[in-house]
Amino acid sequence: MRHFLNALRGVQHLAFAAAALALAMAGFTVAVTKPALAEFEIQESEVEKGEVELEYRGAVHWGVPNPGGEEAKGGDDDEAVVGALEEEEEEPGLRQSHDFEIQYGITERWMISTSVSADEPLDQDFNVSEVEIEGQYELIERDGNGIGLAFAAGYGFATRSGEADELEFAPIVELASGPLLLTLNPYFGTQVGENKQNDGLGFEYGWRAEYKIAERWGAGVEMFGEIEDLSNSGPFESQNHSIGPTLFYNPGADDDDVGGQGDEDEDEIAGAPEMELSFNVGVQFGLTDMTSDTALKFQGGISF
Repeated sequence: MRHFLNALRGVQHLAFAAAALALAMAGFTVAVTKPALAEFEIQESEVEKGEVELEYRGAVHWGVPNPGGEEAKGGDDDEAVVGALEEEEEEPGLRQSHDFEIQYGITERWMISTSVSADEPLDQDFNVSEVEIEGQYELIERDGNGIGLAFAAGYGFATRSGEADELEFAPIVELASGPLLLTLNPYFGTQVGENKQNDGLGFEYGWRAEYKIAERWGAGVEMFGEIEDLSNSGPFESQNHSIGPTLFYNPGADDDDVGGQGDEDEDEIAGAPEMELSFNVGVQFGLTDMTSDTALKFQGGISF
C-alpha cells in the first residue's frame, strides 16, 4: 500500500508539472506579443529536497535608451533609431525579454535549474537569446529570523550568432527580522568563447527589502544594476541601474512566509512539498541615461 501511495503521489506531481508547464507556455505565447523588456530576478537561498518550481519572469519598458543617448519610443522613428545604433560600438537596448525557468531540489542542500531567455534587441527580431544551466548549494539554512546563505554558479549558452557564452557565480544572502526580509544577489560573471568582447569580470546585482503587511501580502523595494566590465566601468551614467516598489502576493502563505515570522510545526510529518503559488508585480525607475525611464515587471511561480 505504501508503494502504491508513493507511486500515486508521483503521478500527481507529474500531472501538476504538465499542467503548470502548459499554462506557463501559454502565458509566454501571449506575453511575447506585447512590448516588454528584461526580466528582474531575485534568487532566494532556500533549497528543499524534491521540490519542483516553475517560474516566469518578464517586464515592459518605456523610454528605452540607445548608446547614442536617444530614447527608443517605437512607432515611425524605429528605423532612425536603429540606424543611429549601427554607428555605435555599444550594444543596443532591448525591446522585450522573457524568461522561463525550472528548478529542482536534488538534496536538502543542492538545487539545479535551467532557464530559457528570449528577447528583442532594438536592431534585431525577437528570438531565443540564451539557455542557462545553474547549480545552487545552501550553506546556511534560514529558519525564521536570522541569516540564510547559499552559493550559485551557472553557465549561459548564447544562441545568437556572434554573441559570447557567459559564466557567472554569486553568494545569495537573506537577512530576516520579524516582518522584514532583505535578500541580496551580487553576481560576478565573465564572457567565454571566441566571441567574447571583455576579458575581465562583469558585475550584476539585485537586492530586495520586503515587509509583510498582511497574511498573504508583502510590499517592498527592489534595485537592480549591471556593470559590463569592472576593469573599465566608466562613469555611473554609462551604467545600468534602476530602483522601484514591488507588491507581493502568496495565495497559500502562512505567518512565516515573509520576514521570518512564526515557528514550524514540530509534529508535522515530513512528506512531499505542497503546491504553492507566488506572484509579484513592481515598477522600476531608471537612475541613469543608459537605463529605461520606467519598467513594469512581473514574476509568477508555482512549486510542488
